[in-house]
Amino acid sequence: MERLFENLYLYEVVLLFLGVFLFIILCAGLVYYIIKKDDIKKLLFFFPIPILMIGYPSIQEIQIEKDKIALIKYTDDVLANPEDKIAKEELSKVTEKLEKRAHSIKDLKAVSEANLVLGNADKVLDLTQQAFDKQGSETDVISVAKNQTSSSSEVDRKREAMLTSLKGIHELATVQKTVQEHPEVFKDTLLVQQKISKVSWSNPRVKQYLNKKILNTDIKE
Repeated sequence: MERLFENLYLYEVVLLFLGVFLFIILCAGLVYYIIKKDDIKKLLFFFPIPILMIGYPSIQEIQIEKDKIALIKYTDDVLANPEDKIAKEELSKVTEKLEKRAHSIKDLKAVSEANLVLGNADKVLDLTQQAFDKQGSETDVISVAKNQTSSSSEVDRKREAMLTSLKGIHELATVQKTVQEHPEVFKDTLLVQQKISKVSWSNPRVKQYLNKKILNTDIKE
């Protein structure tokens, strides 16, 4: 149930539940009118209200899922052809839309990766920090990840692994920002390669792309 509503704003979830509640009330009223053989026309006029209340957040949820699919598609297009300006523009648009809806750590990681591909280091730093803030400080996140016990649930392990990956993305964004602003002061390519390799990427091709973009293109020997 939580997975179903994680993409929606609070007011949309409230609107959905109120719509369902009102619809049930109207259905009960309709049955009562039928039993009493009363005129049901005046009651039918109210049915569009809960339908709209239920429909709006449902449409939003569908659109968000479409945007997530588009994020994967346009990321693949950019990875396949880094010079494709149209793919970059589309990826930027869909990423910006999903940023506003990114509440879970998984979604924050997805939009962070996309922004890293686009070279938006500042956005990546902000998004990953939002993920860290959900669990405490960055230090706390790493401490938890390192000191997990064998009794932790599989969900907790995956969650902590994702947070650790986010830390890696955060560090890479810091490197990327440094390279963009002062390419002459950052020469440790081996360190960058190690940082890129440590991250558990949603799309493995991101690893190759960043190795090429940061190391071969941005860093000048």
